[in-house]
Amino acid sequence: MVKDKKNKYPRIVIAGTHSGVGKTTLTIGLLLALKKRGVAVQPYKVGPDYIDSAFHSMIAGRACRNLDSFLLSEDVLLELFERQAHVAEFSVIEGVMGLYDGAGRHSQTGSTAHVSKILKAPVILVIDCGKMSGSAGAVALGYKKFDSKVRIAGCILNRIASQSHYEIAKQSVEQKNGIEVLGYFPKNAPISMPERHLGLTPVQEVNSRKIYKKIAEIIERYIDIDRLISIAKTAEALPDFRKTIYQQPLVKKEVNIAVARDKCFHFYYQDNLDILEHYGARLKYFSPLKSKSLPKGVNGVYVGGGFPEKFAEELAGNKDLRADIRLKSKQGMPMYGECGGLMYFMRELQDADKKSFPMVGVFPGKTKMGKGLRMFGYYDVTCVGPNVLCEKNAATRGHVFHWSYLLQLPKNIPCVFKLQRRGKVSQDGYMKNNTLVSYLHVHFGTNTAFASRFVEQCGIAFHKS
Repeated sequence: MVKDKKNKYPRIVIAGTHSGVGKTTLTIGLLLALKKRGVAVQPYKVGPDYIDSAFHSMIAGRACRNLDSFLLSEDVLLELFERQAHVAEFSVIEGVMGLYDGAGRHSQTGSTAHVSKILKAPVILVIDCGKMSGSAGAVALGYKKFDSKVRIAGCILNRIASQSHYEIAKQSVEQKNGIEVLGYFPKNAPISMPERHLGLTPVQEVNSRKIYKKIAEIIERYIDIDRLISIAKTAEALPDFRKTIYQQPLVKKEVNIAVARDKCFHFYYQDNLDILEHYGARLKYFSPLKSKSLPKGVNGVYVGGGFPEKFAEELAGNKDLRADIRLKSKQGMPMYGECGGLMYFMRELQDADKKSFPMVGVFPGKTKMGKGLRMFGYYDVTCVGPNVLCEKNAATRGHVFHWSYLLQLPKNIPCVFKLQRRGKVSQDGYMKNNTLVSYLHVHFGTNTAFASRFVEQCGIAFHKS
């Protein structure tokens, strides 16, 4: 179903009062309900999240897109949203953390609220009523009054113990705020998803069909999905915006980039992969766990984030692939490893049980799993040395989120990124041969020159070979 550009796009933002309130469960349930109705639904996730996005992609049958108002300009965010909403019938946007939790101390930038205002999308607020009833109205009132430009169009109540508990909380929200309550999740419902240190256990590693079925049953029984759909249809038309990424077709190049993708490595912004293709790359996927060599005819390698520490023994056992990547790097093939990819390109990885495993060995360093987060948050990035992604003095923004830390890397390995956050400066991004590794996750929509340069560098390597 392709819509005229001027038409409205039915859309809804699923927000929460805080993390862990039930946003992902509600989003999964809504995607399932829409799919059951035969609706072509496009999922989105606010912020730099890869794990929730993978669940949404699997359920909807369409790649979930990340909408991040810290990393992306408003024009780019609207362009990336509209590009997918244009070929869908309905859009569901899951928020991040609490509704107003943003990247800065005094700014909503990066928050669910900010994205909802950019998209002019109605918000459904999930409230945890596990330890309150009538106070739910006060909570809803606070969220409503905090920013009048955020349109909270409905509420879902979570951890409801009984019908009377629901009625008290519902009445409080509706009478004090005029916000419609669309239903609830029962307390102790058997719909919890398995978790580990970075959030939910990735969809690539779990079989959650029974949980999905239960979520769908609860959603259909306790929440007014039809009313929620009606609210989504009241969204205003998107504001005008300027296209900067896909404004014109680009000349295709004979450039093949190998992309690592399996249950170990799967942290990619789908838009990053699309932008690489738009700039002329032909993507060829391979598995660091199972492939015995890089795909034939490739001119570059992209290894994203993931959980190499969980599959270190299997990665180490694939000696043929590790040797092939090491040789191609030595020969000058452009390569980019991001977070988990950085760990893979090092000499050695030590997991949480203090067991060490050999990795690719392009770099002589070692990564070691810590007991908690080493770095977390958004960073402004300046390039202090040329590399396969950018020229010197190029700038972008990125996100860092990792438990491991890097050891034994010689000082003669060039460091090419300067990271800044709240006045503090740190270094990241290491170059050897023509291989760049970094803990930093970048979105090519922030600065498309990073994608075009990588494709260009791979093309140069191709013409030399």
